[in-house]
Amino acid sequence: MKILSINISLPKKILFNNKTLNTSIYKKPIDGKVSISKKGIEGDKQADLKSHGGVNKAVYAYSYNHYIYWGRLLKNDFSKNYGLIGENLTINNFDEKECFIGDQFQISNTVLQITQPRIPCYKLAIKMNKKDFLSFFTDYCHLGAYMKVIKNGVIEKGDDLRLIHRENLTMSIYEISKLLFHESDNIAKMKKALEIDCLSEEIKTRFTSRLVKLGHYEII
Repeated sequence: MKILSINISLPKKILFNNKTLNTSIYKKPIDGKVSISKKGIEGDKQADLKSHGGVNKAVYAYSYNHYIYWGRLLKNDFSKNYGLIGENLTINNFDEKECFIGDQFQISNTVLQITQPRIPCYKLAIKMNKKDFLSFFTDYCHLGAYMKVIKNGVIEKGDDLRLIHRENLTMSIYEISKLLFHESDNIAKMKKALEIDCLSEEIKTRFTSRLVKLGHYEII
């Protein structure tokens, strides 16, 4: 896997339905080397720290391969629109079915670890100029991955991602995404997901809440 683009933005105000919104989803590619730390990529800031950013969501990665899917579905050419869905790292072949929670990737002298899939908010639909886009996005279930920074360093466009660690007990990003949006009553898989140490507390809390509502109080 290789980084095709590194994309960042500062929060900016946009007007939508006569309301002013603050967002950092309109990320733009940058060239050259950039520092990366536990807070994220240098020069990138989040407008909504409840939904984005933080240690477990310092970096968001998405596959360029999915640009083709969205181009066909929305009848548009997104081939040059790096940062299309607000991702920090546009990667040439980041397969959610082949990448797992807890996977650690070395990029140059930096190490990143996958913590969870993305849970999209309404601002993504605004960015894509399609009011039904969130439904399309979650139906497709290739949501990309949030990562935490295990080792600070410097990265640049063209760097390779090298898998250096995989957990013994884990699930793919795609499996977790399916559980979040399509298998809300799959008790066995949700219990399995709760056993993954590297899965973010945000996702674990969602699964715990569901299981309790289904009567599985033993997990508390």
